[in-house]
Amino acid sequence: MIIIANWKMNPLTINRALNLLNFYKKLKYKKIWIAPPFVFLPILIKKYKKTFIFGAQNVHHQKEGAYTGEISATMLKNIGCKFVIINHSERRKIGETLEIANQKIRICLKNNLVPVVCFGEQQKISNLMELKNLWEKEFQILFKDIDNFKKIKIVYEPAWAISTEKIGPVPLEIVSEFLTWIKTKTNTDIFYGGSLSDENIEDYLKVNLKGFLIGSQSLKMKNFGKIIQKIKKYDII
Repeated sequence: MIIIANWKMNPLTINRALNLLNFYKKLKYKKIWIAPPFVFLPILIKKYKKTFIFGAQNVHHQKEGAYTGEISATMLKNIGCKFVIINHSERRKIGETLEIANQKIRICLKNNLVPVVCFGEQQKISNLMELKNLWEKEFQILFKDIDNFKKIKIVYEPAWAISTEKIGPVPLEIVSEFLTWIKTKTNTDIFYGGSLSDENIEDYLKVNLKGFLIGSQSLKMKNFGKIIQKIKKYDII
């Protein structure tokens, strides 16, 4: 089971980043993928490339050009990145569209980077038929003209469920409904993200997920350690 640690705009110093990775190493779990801030990537990859898989939290959808402040897929590949998080709700909040995300998926595939694609509704919806219609619309835009799903990881992470929204995780029955629905579209690996903690991780180990995207809890050593220990027990079973 793959655990993707999305550090977002944290920590503030390279020393803190190194301390986190030293702690991760002590957990002795080989399936941790890490998405640190861009500025730390070259240093962390050089030091820990044999221990962890590293990726980026974002990428530009064009190959190169006059795009101030942006990072290309080729640049990420050349420093040793293996994956990119795409379509995260925090990117959607600042104006990124599904159409742009679609282009990002395609340019990652061209550069042999694994697209870790966040997917899910922006608002909490109780009506299951309405929810499935929304999933269908999002899928058609997000994966337009994409046939090769083998290298894509899809993360069911509705915007309302991430920890910063303080609403709570998606109920297990809805995650199960999503898994049943998405399998009619693709057989690719499905992950879950959204308010995961050491207190609820065991519930989500009960359904057919291939991994988790963990945000704030991946920065809290004690909490993250507890999460990994519970996952390790599950992997043994």
